[in-house]
Amino acid sequence: MSFCRLVSRFSTLLLLTGMGRVALAQEPALPPGTDAAEGAASFGRARLAAAAATGPRTSPFDPPEANDHSFITDGASGLDTGCTYRLGGPLIFNIEITRHAGDLNADGTLKNAAALVAAGLLSRTATLIQPAFDVDSGAVVPPFQPERDRVSFNGEQIGFLSGENNEWKLNSFEIPIEKVKFAARGAIGSMPAPALNQVRIDIDTANSLQVWCTAIDWGAQSFKSMSPIILIHGNNSNGGFFERQGFTGHLQTQQLLYDNSINLPTTTIAANGSALNGLIPGIVKSFGVDGVHLVVHSKGGLDSREYLATYQPGHNRDFKILSYSSLSTPHNGSPGADLLVQRAIALRVTSNIEFAGFPSFTQSVAEQTGLDAGTGNLTTGFVAGFNTTNVSRLPADTVFNTVAADADQNGNAEIDRSPDEYAELRAESPQLTALDNTFLGQTKTRIAVNAVYQVLRTTAGVTLTYRTERTLLGGQRTIAVLTSIHNPAGLGNDVLVPIPSGQGVGGIAGRVANSATFTGAAGRNHSSVANAGVAARVVPWIISTERANGDLK
Repeated sequence: MSFCRLVSRFSTLLLLTGMGRVALAQEPALPPGTDAAEGAASFGRARLAAAAATGPRTSPFDPPEANDHSFITDGASGLDTGCTYRLGGPLIFNIEITRHAGDLNADGTLKNAAALVAAGLLSRTATLIQPAFDVDSGAVVPPFQPERDRVSFNGEQIGFLSGENNEWKLNSFEIPIEKVKFAARGAIGSMPAPALNQVRIDIDTANSLQVWCTAIDWGAQSFKSMSPIILIHGNNSNGGFFERQGFTGHLQTQQLLYDNSINLPTTTIAANGSALNGLIPGIVKSFGVDGVHLVVHSKGGLDSREYLATYQPGHNRDFKILSYSSLSTPHNGSPGADLLVQRAIALRVTSNIEFAGFPSFTQSVAEQTGLDAGTGNLTTGFVAGFNTTNVSRLPADTVFNTVAADADQNGNAEIDRSPDEYAELRAESPQLTALDNTFLGQTKTRIAVNAVYQVLRTTAGVTLTYRTERTLLGGQRTIAVLTSIHNPAGLGNDVLVPIPSGQGVGGIAGRVANSATFTGAAGRNHSSVANAGVAARVVPWIISTERANGDLK
């Protein structure tokens, strides 16, 4: 209210009625826009200036951009009311938060807010901003007190509005994050149901009479919060793999949100890339976020690269993949797959197959190992072609990380039972588990796993040739010859993926920001490469990306 208008009206009432404060108390509140001519003009100019804006714009301030960590209310019964007096209030509106940030208490606040803040995964406070009109917080008009418009958030007082006569001012308050209500996670494919955070403004609380009025244009609340992680498993596996190996256990201790619900079929990279296009968007939506991180294992890393290059561009307006961290993904394929595929090709021609230049027991192991629908996409030749078309199409704003490993922990270039360098592989393989429980099974499984380790250590590729021989009865037979193309030096490997392939040397490596290789006493096999120790190395990469490009920025 205009100072001169207030004094003039009060003086007139004193002279006419002799009732002073009582008369003023009985006077009805002035209608919106009449507490001063200049105030009405200012209010009107603000309306005209915002006429083209989306929604009512009664102040000269536009709200910030709405996203997954900034939530706006720009249309509610407590907003855009004109200059409202106490009897017309209080002004009440809700800010709806549709982000899931962790487990919730019964009232919708975070159970683990303090732990998330301590871990640097959540801001200590949330910022509430709102434009307020004509807040005479510094007025000196005896006998009245200055305007004191009390602001409460979810029932707790957080301060008072401030401002100037007939002016809009952007008010800001810092709210302890423990007081903010967050959304429960939605069903996959559905947004979380909004958590209602109530903002209440009690007008002119310092005076017994109706002296001052105010209005609010919009309200916005923002905070910082870590984006969730989506875990994608490899060939012949499932989402529970990350739990069994301990990766998710570490994520839990670090207070990180994750999803390991994806269960891909054993099939081609193209088919699984398409399947991920049907799964990832729904998972992202269920968290109410616009960015996630991927952690991928083995062939799941190739499936995910197909998704990123082919399908993610169609989702960029809705969400981004902030980082991609692969655990023993054969970015250059695997000679083990070469051997199995070439043997399968040879069997279409002849059952007479010779193995040349391979380690002992290679033929026996190969004969007991069948192909599946994904094996053909893991050969060195196939993945080389895949890299040619895929790497250049990967999102430029996704940060790529790789992890590779060698299973030989004691440095003797063998896979041993003591120390047990393949325990996790046995646990993930029904075939190895069954063999291990037979007579002399422990010896048999060690020989089989070591034979595969030696193939990957010494073989860069496999050639297939044929020759014809005469039989004793004068006939002919065809013999297929599988020949090892030797590595110039032995390559460490996790029993399924050589270290250079896990690193993506010559392929995706040019896009990699962070890389780790677990060798020696810290070595890992193809299953234990997803254990808690590896997670401890990967998580800081993910958090660093979040702070640079995500919602912790």
